Amino acid sequence: MLKNILNLSLEDLEKEIIEHGEKRFRAVQIFNSIHKRNVSSFDEISSIPKELIEKLKKVYFLPVLTLIKETESEKFNTRKFLFELSSDGRNYLIESVLISENERETLCISTQVGCNVGCEFCATGKMGFMKNLDVSEIIAQIYEVKRKTGISPSNIVYMGMGEPFLNYDNMLRSLLMITHKEGLDLSSKRITVSTVGFKGKIINFADDLIKEENKSVKNVKLALSLHSTDNGIRESIIPTSVKNNLTVLYNELAYFYQKTRNKITYEYIFFEGLNDTENDVKRLSKITKMVPSNLNIIPFHPIDFELNKPLDIFNTKKDINNLLSNKKLFDFIARLKNNKVVVNVRSSSGIDINAACGQLSVSTERQKMAEDTV
Repeated sequence: MLKNILNLSLEDLEKEIIEHGEKRFRAVQIFNSIHKRNVSSFDEISSIPKELIEKLKKVYFLPVLTLIKETESEKFNTRKFLFELSSDGRNYLIESVLISENERETLCISTQVGCNVGCEFCATGKMGFMKNLDVSEIIAQIYEVKRKTGISPSNIVYMGMGEPFLNYDNMLRSLLMITHKEGLDLSSKRITVSTVGFKGKIINFADDLIKEENKSVKNVKLALSLHSTDNGIRESIIPTSVKNNLTVLYNELAYFYQKTRNKITYEYIFFEGLNDTENDVKRLSKITKMVPSNLNIIPFHPIDFELNKPLDIFNTKKDINNLLSNKKLFDFIARLKNNKVVVNVRSSSGIDINAACGQLSVSTERQKMAEDTV
C-alpha cells in the first residue's frame, strides 16, 4: 500500500529517504517542492533525478483534493470552495473560505467533516460528526486554493468546519507543517486557532506552543468562541459547555497568556435578547481585562436547518442585507465601548453564499451523492 507523503514531517521524510538509500538533502528538496512550490505530482519536482521520482511513485502517493464547486460572492471579496476527499473507502465533502480584504488574504480551513460539538447556531454542528481530517487533508485545503486561485494566503484561520481541539494532534502537526521554514513558511503570528473550549486542552496547547522543538508555532493566536457570559445560557447553545465551565476556561486562558504572551480573542455572536444584557456587558468588561484580549462581535447569520430543528431563537428568517444595520447590535457595541471594552465588529463576508461564520455545511443529499460515487 502506498504511503501518503503529505502526512510526513520533514524529519520523518528524511529518515525514510535515507532508509531508501538516498542522501538526506533529497528529502529537503522533495519537502520544499511539495509544501513551498506546491507541486501536485512527483513528476513536477524538477530538483531531483528522474530515478528518484520513479522510486517515490513506488512507495508514496501525493494526494490532492478534488474541487467540486467554487462559489464567489457578489457582495464581498469572498470565495467558498467545496472539496471532495477520499478516505477509508468513502468520499467526504468539506468547505474552505477565502476572504480578500484590506490587502489580506485570509483562508478559513476545516479540521473535521461535520462537528462533534453541535452548537445550536452553527450549520456544521447540525451535520453531526463524520470524521477527523488527517494532516494532509487539513493542509491540502491551503495548497488547492493556491493552485486554483494563484493566491498565497497571508493569514490562516482554523475556523472552518469542525472543532480543532477535538482533532488536536492532527491540528498541531498541520500547524508545524505550514510554519516549517522548508515548507510554506507561514509566520505563526498570522495563524489563529478557534475553539469552544475544553478543560485541559487550552493548557496543553500553551505547553505545546512553548516547546523548543515547536518554536515555529509559538506565536499562534487562540480564539475562544464565547457567545455568552452566562454558564446556563452557554450550555443551552453549546452542548459541550456542560462539562467545560467558564470559570475553568478563563483560568486556562490566563495560563495560556502567561506562558505564550499571545493575546486572546473572544468570538461573540450577537443574539438579540439572549446575550446582550447589562450583566453581559459588565461581565465582558471584566473578562476582557483579565489578560490582553480582543472581543469580536459577530452578527448572527441565518443558516439552513434541514438537518435538525434548532432552538426557537435561531429559527427566524433575517434580512441578510441588513444584518449590520441592526440598531440593537450597535447599541450593544456602544455599551461595551462605554465600559472600556476593545470591540471589533466582524464583517459578514460571504453571507450571500453561506460562507460566513457558522454557515459552512454540506447537505445530507450532497454528502450521500459523494459517498455513492465510491
